[in-house]
Amino acid sequence: MRWLGPALAFLFLAIVVACGANPRAQLVVHFDAGSDAAIDVAVDGDAGSTIPADASPYLGGPCVDDAQCNDGIACTYDSCDQSLGRCLNVPDDSQCQDSIYCDGMELCVPGHGCEPGAVVSCDNGNACQIATCVETTKSCNYTERDVDGDGDPDSHCSPGRDCDDLDPRVSSLHAEVCANGIDDNCNGLVDEQPCVLPQGVSCLDVVAVTAPGTFPISTLGANHTFGTSCSVTNPTAAQNVVVAITVPGTANVDLQVWATATGSEVAVAIDGTCGAVSTELACGSGGGATSVRVLARNVAPGTYFAVVTTQTPATVELEVDLLTPSSPPTNVDCGSATPLQPGMATKVSIVNPPTDLASACPSSVGELTYSFTLAQPQDVLIYAATLAGSGTAVVGLRAPPCTDGTDELECGLAGSQPLYERSLPPGTYVVTVGATSSIDALLEVALSAPTVAPPDQTCAAPPTITANQTLDFDLSSHVNAIKDGCFVSGPDAAYDLSLPSPSDVLLVARFPQSESGAVSFDAPACDMATSLGCDAEGTPAHLGKRNVPAGDYRIVVADQLGLTGTLQALVRPTVAPTIIPAGQAETCAEAVDASNGGFFTGDTATSVPDYGTGCDAPGQPPGGAPDQVLALNLTQPQRVVLDMEGSVYTTLLDVTQGPTCPGTPVTNGCYVGFGPRRSFLDLELTTGQYWIIVTGYSGGKGAWDLDVRILPP
Repeated sequence: MRWLGPALAFLFLAIVVACGANPRAQLVVHFDAGSDAAIDVAVDGDAGSTIPADASPYLGGPCVDDAQCNDGIACTYDSCDQSLGRCLNVPDDSQCQDSIYCDGMELCVPGHGCEPGAVVSCDNGNACQIATCVETTKSCNYTERDVDGDGDPDSHCSPGRDCDDLDPRVSSLHAEVCANGIDDNCNGLVDEQPCVLPQGVSCLDVVAVTAPGTFPISTLGANHTFGTSCSVTNPTAAQNVVVAITVPGTANVDLQVWATATGSEVAVAIDGTCGAVSTELACGSGGGATSVRVLARNVAPGTYFAVVTTQTPATVELEVDLLTPSSPPTNVDCGSATPLQPGMATKVSIVNPPTDLASACPSSVGELTYSFTLAQPQDVLIYAATLAGSGTAVVGLRAPPCTDGTDELECGLAGSQPLYERSLPPGTYVVTVGATSSIDALLEVALSAPTVAPPDQTCAAPPTITANQTLDFDLSSHVNAIKDGCFVSGPDAAYDLSLPSPSDVLLVARFPQSESGAVSFDAPACDMATSLGCDAEGTPAHLGKRNVPAGDYRIVVADQLGLTGTLQALVRPTVAPTIIPAGQAETCAEAVDASNGGFFTGDTATSVPDYGTGCDAPGQPPGGAPDQVLALNLTQPQRVVLDMEGSVYTTLLDVTQGPTCPGTPVTNGCYVGFGPRRSFLDLELTTGQYWIIVTGYSGGKGAWDLDVRILPP
């Protein structure tokens, strides 16, 4: 690099970088067009300079073809601008992304390569909200300030709410308790009518149960007084009461307690001594469970204490049973699996067994194991259904020798579709059964004659998908055969995509509206280690990858129920990004032309709000969020696909039509990108002038990417 123009020089002064090779640059596919050439940017005002004032800031040295313009930076798009006779080295931030949202958008720095960007700042300036960056949803989460964790925000921030945010026993959500001298419900009155007298809120006021049966109890007006080893999702905001259960007679029994709440998550524990969590005998819970069980095995006659916890005040039906003493199940791993008879239903009771087996579908309450043996190749279907409890069975199938997680053939939540494995060879297989909370379930293994796998059920030599064409798929006769880590359970299919040159690829898979599915982009091995990307959601599932090297690839689609759908691989030769700097293209008068499609990057962080949209959050100020604008002039009807994957905030795309800006809204042309994949539109547009308004939902702003595809209708 011999000398720098003002724009590039300023960029280097503004960024402090270390000397030497940048390891991030080694993690991306090289993006350059040619072999080697030094950067040589003419300085404005040089004698004889023919570089126009509005030339790109990424101009380099003289050239006659692309082969002379390799700047040695993997993340730049290098070409020769024939009109100026200068190299053009355009940085492409998309080539630097590490797929981690909360660490911010990585940057391609001219002359240096990939560098970390600013981490995502979720600060919205509201001192009454706690801001958190959530990697799983690739978004910011905002919760109202609630110091005591009782689920009711501070009244200083939300008038009329928690009047004492240091005391979880007081809030606007709490019932008024009679005669305790406290304004429990924060209405400014003390001990007013109506009020409640909760029972079971202390060891001196227990609910007494002296015989088996079903008993109604209530947590209305109670506080979270008793500690337990398991609980509801947010124990601090919960309520619990204690029930004293008498085991009569002289013989030991199994003490079983079912707790079923009305409209609330519930948990239950059994203690040997009231209020002493160290004497806990058993505890039952499950995320979101409204009916849970706890079992204390082989207890002697005496009094035991059931602690019932609800997430919100609720009426709870408590079912108490005294059963014949039993031992814990021993079928808890591959070596101890209980044999079962195919074609015969087996009752399974999941009561806190240990978790001994690693699984792609972990159970909240451990798992039990069962086995069956095949003397010849067979198709295998595994069914499970809940008999008691609000949880769902988690079922898995493991191949011999069943020694670790790599032996797991398939797993998933039990539902309308069984686990299905085609043409399993002879051998002994293990079925694992867990649950999201304690349940009783029926388990059945069904065998049938082996069938031949469809050609699209393997990645070895799958059918070909033609780029930019629609492929219809049918998963009704398919199994979960492809283990690329994208969609853990459900039938799938694979297709071969051949790329003759470096390409920008956008995959779009459509499923029925009520179905959930996934699309993934893989190397030919179709495994987790070589997967290029995955999108698992509703319809459409879409996944974009830029500058994919020439070669053969696999596209895998999967769904839950084995239905039909369509798949498209939209492919174009890799294009350089069009960079819209912050503060530019803020109005339609400054709109950047996107009529030929392309890949656009911008930043609304310093823009001003100009154009409100019809799908923004209610109550937004005039003009909505900061925005930037692209123009689209269609001389004939076209299909226009807009994909904002890679943007760093909750994006909003609004497409309008008309010769004057901002035009009139296009039907179904406004989309909020709440999920990790951001905004996505697939529109059939007639001839005319259109405006693409890139903005944010509820004031959102920041760096954005937009892939624009102009396709035949």
